[in-house]
Amino acid sequence: MKQFSITISQVLLGYVNAIRRTFEQVRGQDHICSILMNNIQQLRLNLGKLYELMGGGQLDDETKSRLNELQEQLSDVLNDLSVWFVKSIEPNIRQSIEEVYKHLQQIKGNQIETGSNSVQQKSAEAELVTKSLLNYLAPRYGNI
Repeated sequence: MKQFSITISQVLLGYVNAIRRTFEQVRGQDHICSILMNNIQQLRLNLGKLYELMGGGQLDDETKSRLNELQEQLSDVLNDLSVWFVKSIEPNIRQSIEEVYKHLQQIKGNQIETGSNSVQQKSAEAELVTKSLLNYLAPRYGNI
């Protein structure tokens, strides 16, 4: 089991390093970045299942330690990629939020001027307000 855990560590860390390099190359392509982060999360989940299949708590201390350290390394990489990802999308999200704010202010001004509260008008206003944010999110994360 010791040798198997060493092999698993080498293979998964090699794969994670390849994902990290790919992630750096595809920055700004939100959908691909999300898939890459999901791949690492799936590695973490599968490593936990493998640990249990290998005997879990009955493994020798060195093997348990190696697999736990690998799990921590995978978590650290996932955290790093998440930070990079959030930093890359933050300007676009901020811009969309600013557009939503402008639309809300415009609607607020219109309501004061017209005093109208029809359901049809509210629906149109809600669509106007959410349009910029949904235009950003929908192509990247599926139909919202």
